[in-house]
Order: sequence, then C-alpha cells, then structure tokens
Amino acid sequence: MDPTKLWQGFLQNLLSAAVAPSSQVGRNQRKRCSSVVKRRWGPADRLWPPNSFATCSDLCFPRLLSPLISSSVNYAENAVPGAYSQVCMTLPERTVKLKSTGETLSILQGATSGNDSRGTVSGRTGVAVWNSGLLLLRVLDAVTAADPSFLAGRKALELGCGAGLISVALAKMGASEVMATDGNPEVVGLARENAERNGAAGTVRAAELRWGMLDAADYYDYADVVVGSDLTYNSGTWRVLAETLGAVLKPEGAAIYLALGHSGFNVAGEMAGFLSVVESEGLELVEEGSERWPFDKNVKSLSKFLEQCTSPEEKAVINGTGGARVIVLRKKPFKKM
Repeated sequence: MDPTKLWQGFLQNLLSAAVAPSSQVGRNQRKRCSSVVKRRWGPADRLWPPNSFATCSDLCFPRLLSPLISSSVNYAENAVPGAYSQVCMTLPERTVKLKSTGETLSILQGATSGNDSRGTVSGRTGVAVWNSGLLLLRVLDAVTAADPSFLAGRKALELGCGAGLISVALAKMGASEVMATDGNPEVVGLARENAERNGAAGTVRAAELRWGMLDAADYYDYADVVVGSDLTYNSGTWRVLAETLGAVLKPEGAAIYLALGHSGFNVAGEMAGFLSVVESEGLELVEEGSERWPFDKNVKSLSKFLEQCTSPEEKAVINGTGGARVIVLRKKPFKKM
C-alpha cells in the first residue's frame, strides 16, 4: 500500500478519535490508529513519521497536516473566550518524555473520555496543555541536560500552571520544592492531581494565586526560579503579572518566560510592551552571555535551545502565527548609595 495513503488514513482516523474521544467511534478509531502505527512505525505516540520531531503527545500543530489530507478539514487554532484552542486540547491525556531524565510524564486534561466527567475544554483552556508550555518544557529539558545544577535543590514557582505539566517536570528535573500556581481553582485541582499521578506530590504543591502585589506577598522572595509561558497575550494583565514576578522572585533568582504567537498578533510587539512594564517593576531582561546570565558555560543561549528543539515544519507554523521567544528576567541589582 502507498505509504502516503496509509499515513493519510491514519491521520484522518486520529483526528476523528481526538474530536470525539468519548464515542464508540472514537475508541474504535484509536484502536485502528494504534494497530497501524505499531505495524509500520512502532509505539502509537507519533503524529509524524519516525524521522520527524513532533509526536501526538507533544506539540500539536495540526495545520502541518493540511498538505496530506483534505483541505476541507479545519485544523487551525480557534479563538475561545480569553484564549485559544486546538484539537489536541480535547484529548483526555498527554504524555511527554523528558530527555534529561528519561522519565515519561502523563498529564490529564479536562476533556471528556469514556466515563470521565471532566467536561469539555472549550472556554476553559487552563485545563489543557498549550503548545507554549510544551515548547518551554523542551527548553527547560535542554537546560537541565546541559546544566543539571541550575534546578538542583532549588525552589521553583510556576505562574499560570494550567494542568501542571511544567511544575511536575521541574520536580523531576531536580527542584527541591515547586509551587504550581494559577488563578483558577479548578485548574489548581487538576495540577494537584497530575502531581500525584506522576509521583511528584511530595515536591509539588498546587495553590491558587491571583496576580498582583496583594496575593503575591504570601510568596515574597520564595523562588530561586520562576517559569511561565503564554501569559502575556492580554496586555491588561501585564502590570499585575510584573508585580507578581517581582514579588515571588528571590534577589538572586531568575525567571524564564516563553511567549508563543497566535493568529492576530505578533510576539515581538507583545514582548516589547510587556518588557517596558517589567522594567518599571524593578526587573530587567538579561542578555545572553552577559555577567548576569544565570547558567553555566554549557548554556550559552536559550534562543538557540528553542531553535534546536523545533523541527523545520514546526518552525514554519510558529513563524506563520507570530513567532516565539524565550527570555530570562532578573531583579535589578541593588545599587549602594
């Protein structure tokens, strides 16, 4: 059988299973997908052929499928109230393997599956894994592999933790304590469940945190490392987000933030605006390779890590939807009078 036609049929079946995961049709489609992949390419966790980087458990860039299947099917990112949604967000579970530790993380999403009553993701995208979070995970994974001491024994805090993927990964990568925070109580509960599911409950504590100085004061100078992704698409939250970063970060700590573009706006403008607010809150952008760069000599550039951990196909989609950027922030050094 022609490999292209076989792959086309597999992808069509996978989409049907993802869109209707709770139906008998969806369950049957997944079984057929699994059978096809095991016969032809091995484990059924791939969305692309073996020589490609992305997997169905990893980044979800469905637009890349359009040359292979009917153009009448819309795989594009869809706007939902306050955020964006994609078909991979409807899956009940995402699995991601950490290259730095060899462990595989299993993250439940807020999607309906079988008798599971988690509800749909539409309008509640905090209960799903975003592409930006997966990109940040790849960068942190590469950092850990190159500089294991960066996280080892340190306290970390994630802002906008969602389903808790990054927080769980930080625990696996060596952080001594991790605070998984989000402003949505429902999301906090899911992050807590995923920490338990992956054996990280002893290290990860999930808690509600609404941005702004008032609530952030409870975690003042808590974190050696603060992480977050896709938190700046709403300019109305820039001020309170910057206040929160400034409050929770230790004087010698570092924040790693990744922004991923969406249809309708560009990362460059978004980050420029956010950084202007950050400066007024006592934080500064750390240039790669400067004296304040918080990593050892094996980590010379996070931008290069981001470049290296995305395939050419993924880069094409990222660039077509506003780009991606990863930055490091630190508190401005105290100047003696």
